Amino acid sequence: MSELSILVILGVVTALIVVYAIRLRAVPMPSGRKVRNEIISYLPKEPCRVTDFGSGWGDLAINIARARPDITVTGIELSPLPYAVSRIRARLAQLENLSLVRADFRKRDQNPGDVVVCFLDPRVMADVGDVLSQRMTPGGIVISRAFAIPGWQAFGEVPMQSGSDMLYLYRMGSHLPG
Repeated sequence: MSELSILVILGVVTALIVVYAIRLRAVPMPSGRKVRNEIISYLPKEPCRVTDFGSGWGDLAINIARARPDITVTGIELSPLPYAVSRIRARLAQLENLSLVRADFRKRDQNPGDVVVCFLDPRVMADVGDVLSQRMTPGGIVISRAFAIPGWQAFGEVPMQSGSDMLYLYRMGSHLPG
């Protein structure tokens, strides 16, 4: 492969990331192992269905599926490059309880399950709240890393031990103030 070919490929990859970062108002950010483990520790102990809104490179979704084979995990990612990488990683991991979907979480017309995890740009969090208010059943849990859902009341705002972020914990049915 020539240097020009490598530069063209890098240019296309960079352009894809930039275009989708602008379109989605978010850059896919990987989560470190300590952060992933801390989020996993907040999942219910019983079997459940977990959806990762904006699953990016697949770090969290893959680690949840690996750590908790009793949990069904769905990662939703719209940006094509992180989605493709996460699909390759998931295939290599051979996790039967993991599925990845290339989609916009705002346009999926289905219940996201018992738990939604997310680490999305704060400008998108109102959309997360709108979607979950329409599609998630009472009792469902939302775990948001770093950014609160506007207008929602968290039952827990936990400083993360693995860094300076907060985890915002919500329960559907008691997520609205008053």
